[in-house]
Amino acid sequence: MIRAAVVGAGLAGLRVADRLARAGAEVRVFEKARGVGGRMSTRRSDFGAFDHGAQYFTARDPRFRTQVEAWVEAGKAAHWPGRVVRLAEGRVLAEEACVDRFVGVPRMNAVVRDLLGSIEAELGVRIEAIRRGEQGYTLHCDAGFEFAGFDLVVVAVPPAQALPLVASSETLRAAIAGVEMWPCHATMLGFESPVEVAFDGALVESDAIAWIARNDSKAERGKAACWVVHSRAAWSERHVDLETAEIGRQIEAEFARVVGVALPPVAFRATHRWLYARPVRPLDGATLFDAEAGIGVCGDWTRGDTVEDAFLSAEALADAILPRFGLG
Repeated sequence: MIRAAVVGAGLAGLRVADRLARAGAEVRVFEKARGVGGRMSTRRSDFGAFDHGAQYFTARDPRFRTQVEAWVEAGKAAHWPGRVVRLAEGRVLAEEACVDRFVGVPRMNAVVRDLLGSIEAELGVRIEAIRRGEQGYTLHCDAGFEFAGFDLVVVAVPPAQALPLVASSETLRAAIAGVEMWPCHATMLGFESPVEVAFDGALVESDAIAWIARNDSKAERGKAACWVVHSRAAWSERHVDLETAEIGRQIEAEFARVVGVALPPVAFRATHRWLYARPVRPLDGATLFDAEAGIGVCGDWTRGDTVEDAFLSAEALADAILPRFGLG
């Protein structure tokens, strides 16, 4: 049986893991965080829940559309019928085109958990090096443990983190060495009463803020007045080392300005920094697989910055791996 290691338990990594497991491989997933999902995560608090990473997903490609329809039928995802607009200083400039937007339920990572299924996962394990020997690949973690005997490795993490893990492949190192990523600050604001605006999400014309969304407008999120605010990439780059508490205060002030209404008292505020949020210039969608070495890389950044891009990157990599190892 082919033994495969997947490093990274976001949507891209787990889609490849799912494809490999269904084709008959023995798959083991490694994730440095305590849970799966990556940027498809939800921050839970005593005040309420916040989708502080991916806000929603669309499904334009037929392959992803089929998967999303299956998630909806299984109760893992639902339509988000929220009104999304373009906003500048309290003025609604235009309403965004009507497209099908979806969210995971009851949390964004529900769809990622569905892909994981019964696949073995090592959570809270940071893989620092991957070395190839006579008995296959050995993964070395920061706690000093080793996981050995893998025929195949998939690396599904941001490029800066992937680069040291693909040391055995000159081809992959060359492909990803120049990929730069923008950071993003996600500020979560909980209010004692609803913010009186006539939209649920907005693309914002602001130096500091790119996106705002009323989290409680999404399915099964509860009734607490929870808003998520994503910073603009260039602003986050300039403030990348600023303490998150100060980031939160500045973003709250800008949020008040751009929505153009008096805000209710703030009951909760927290900020999370996504250091590798989106590519400055995505790759051209090429499949990053070194067939001779038996190691591949995937992620949304190889194509763009959406959930669908992550899924399609995983599909392309799985399509390349399966025939190489006689799977499927």
